[in-house]
Amino acid sequence: MTINHIALDEVDSTNNYLKQHRAELPDGTLVTAALQTAGKGRRGHDWLADRGMLPFSLLLKNPPHPDTVTLCAAVAVCGALEELLPKESFGIKWPNDIILRGHKLCGILCESVCFGSSMDVICGIGINISQTEEFFQTAGIPHGGSLKMLTGFVPDRETLAREISRRLYEYSREGFPAVSEQYIKHCLTVGKTVRIIENGREREAFAEGIEPNGFLVCRDETGRFEVNSGEVSVRGLLGYI
Repeated sequence: MTINHIALDEVDSTNNYLKQHRAELPDGTLVTAALQTAGKGRRGHDWLADRGMLPFSLLLKNPPHPDTVTLCAAVAVCGALEELLPKESFGIKWPNDIILRGHKLCGILCESVCFGSSMDVICGIGINISQTEEFFQTAGIPHGGSLKMLTGFVPDRETLAREISRRLYEYSREGFPAVSEQYIKHCLTVGKTVRIIENGREREAFAEGIEPNGFLVCRDETGRFEVNSGEVSVRGLLGYI
């Protein structure tokens, strides 16, 4: 698959750019930006505008497994980063935050665009590349971290975005079962007691595993149940992870 790469200096949101131009762009179009001024994370959270972050989005036209693209994206990010930094251990906080040394390194937001009986998926990814510890403290994100801050390494931004996109495109066609073993291997949530936050209410449960549909399998005093990432947040007992 050849990735069609559009490199922008500044944009409100790489996801928005693909939404606006989706009709005339081919499947597998990648949009990168040096600065994203109005990005969004999961559940409506803002992404800070900063040139230390690598924001990019990939257009997947009518993917066969749209519901699990976000999980495939997490595996793609971990795989590409581990190729660059093989001595580091990258983890996934379910469903799709990438964690390094206890810090959030990357966020992922997939959005669907429906037309008729078909549906495209736009997968937005933001990787912290070169921000300082002071940046995250000032921004009120103590759990945030960048590659430079944590490892001293700064990759070529465009090359990294293309490699992640290449992997994601392949995984999105194969479906989550093809990468579920890798996902579970990297998942920091499985095997821990977590807080499940829904509509402002919290409860504790033990995270037992991941279903083929990507749902988190949990158990509490009422029994076994599944958690859908679109409905709740999951946090560790002692903090973000």
